[in-house]
Amino acid sequence: MEVKTIKGELKCDTLLEKGMQILWSKGYNATSVNDIVQAAGVPKGSFYFYFKSKEDFVVKAIGKYFEIMCPPALEILDDKSVSPKQRILNFYEYRTKVVKEHFNCKMGCLASNLSNEMAEHNEEIRKAIQKKTEALNEHIASVIREAQEAGEIDDKINAIDLAAFIEDAGRGAMVSMKEQNSSYPVDNFTAMIRRLIVK
Repeated sequence: MEVKTIKGELKCDTLLEKGMQILWSKGYNATSVNDIVQAAGVPKGSFYFYFKSKEDFVVKAIGKYFEIMCPPALEILDDKSVSPKQRILNFYEYRTKVVKEHFNCKMGCLASNLSNEMAEHNEEIRKAIQKKTEALNEHIASVIREAQEAGEIDDKINAIDLAAFIEDAGRGAMVSMKEQNSSYPVDNFTAMIRRLIVK
């Protein structure tokens, strides 16, 4: 029987990272446990040592996704050497650059992809995505409040409502980007955000 050691944790991380890539490109229903263990190069028994089920794996993969993808973007958002409004703009420009250059306009956002596919059918996956989304929205809203206090963004707009609206629009743009196989929707999104938050 496997024991949870450093080596074991590395194996768990490998399963999450490799499986996350498959989920990202194929979706939940088209991804099997066999696909994940084959990509990770580990026995199937290892999967069930670390994860109770495929659903449990996906919930943990969502956490891993945010753990990997968010820090570079949040570092931009939290850079106090830049004005809060400019930090918001830089944050979205960085994220647009990532989806265009690194994922070639084909991958979109893993959380959005899974939400579109699974939110109506799996409450645990829906809740996992909602929890991460709400935390990110609040982080963005905190910088919007800074910009409002600095007189850079209209303070009559509720900060959390504005953050949620922008994020919802961004997710929609990524869906359209995949449908059109074109960067236009995310480029247009970034341009509209720049116009929207200019006071």
